[in-house]
Amino acid sequence: MTLIETENISSASPFFQKDDIQSILRDIELALNSGVLTDGPHVKDFERKFAEYAKTRHAVAVNSGTAALEIALRYFELKGREVIVPTNTFVATPNSVIFAGGKPIFADIREDTLCIDPEDVTRKISSRTSGIIVVHIAGLVCPQIKELAAICEDHDIFLLEDSAHAHGAMIDGKMSGSLGDAGCFSFYPTKVMTTGEGGIITTDDTKLAQAACRMRSHGLDSQRQMIVLGYNWRMNEIAAIIGKYQLQNLEKFICKRNEIAEKYETALRKTSDVSAFVTPAHIRHSYYKYPIRLSDSVDTEKLAHILREEYRIETGNVYYPPCHLHPFYQKNFGRREGDLPVAERVLRKVLCLPMHLNLTEDDVRYISEALDRSIAKLQGSN
Repeated sequence: MTLIETENISSASPFFQKDDIQSILRDIELALNSGVLTDGPHVKDFERKFAEYAKTRHAVAVNSGTAALEIALRYFELKGREVIVPTNTFVATPNSVIFAGGKPIFADIREDTLCIDPEDVTRKISSRTSGIIVVHIAGLVCPQIKELAAICEDHDIFLLEDSAHAHGAMIDGKMSGSLGDAGCFSFYPTKVMTTGEGGIITTDDTKLAQAACRMRSHGLDSQRQMIVLGYNWRMNEIAAIIGKYQLQNLEKFICKRNEIAEKYETALRKTSDVSAFVTPAHIRHSYYKYPIRLSDSVDTEKLAHILREEYRIETGNVYYPPCHLHPFYQKNFGRREGDLPVAERVLRKVLCLPMHLNLTEDDVRYISEALDRSIAKLQGSN
């Protein structure tokens, strides 16, 4: 069978409905004419609606997912303390611990989920541990979240959700962002929903929400007096306008992403040397990414190169190298290869196929066939 020629297929892409674009432009024009471009009604409305969606008492909008993490971590006063972080995450997660005054302690992952391993977490807890960050990798709520929450309760430490991948993801009917002391979301352009740039903190803790509101605006209280050290982490009105339209379509976005994932799963059953990650029945995946695991005989980098150069298909990973093997963490924290063996072994064999709402059924078929042929080509050259 001859593959049909196709345009470049990106690994991720933002999606806007045509009718929404016109409505967004109308609301932006009204905001521009109002003269209120920050700390205005759209940010407040977006916060209220996101809190309702996440089923939390509060939501505090900020200008990035990284800011959301750092603000939440600053609330827990980390100076001289440690926070356990999965090595399988974007570097913003451990970096935020450092910026908040703490020290990240990397934990290994479970190979069946790519999420943090509670057994290794338990081994890493010490008298200096202030909390744990759980990352819902690729949009899968960590299946061991209840176990992690119990560990935190037993040791009187916080549990922070890095939900940058997991807008609308659920476990046992409970939303990501409502499962710990706070949840931190990113609205970067490639995410399940976007504001261009932006982030939000969800929490039931009123004191945390109040502190976050102060910290995002230079530490100022309602009387405009600086009572804590803060920064300019505010979300602007234009970002909030975009976010509101994205949020009202989020359920449809997640449904479509799950449909694409199902098509991938069906198409890949005939592809040798590839296995999919299984989503437990009690979890709703948001499929920010669609990771697959390759057999040991397939060179991941060579496969990605063939897909890009011969078939114009962009792929990605979650995440390689793992955080502890980045040069900064090796040099400044004494991390080295062999420290976290499961992550090091598994993540080098993970490839993420394109996942976004602009993909068509023909695209999924093309990607699957290209993957099959590329693997066959690699195996034939061995």
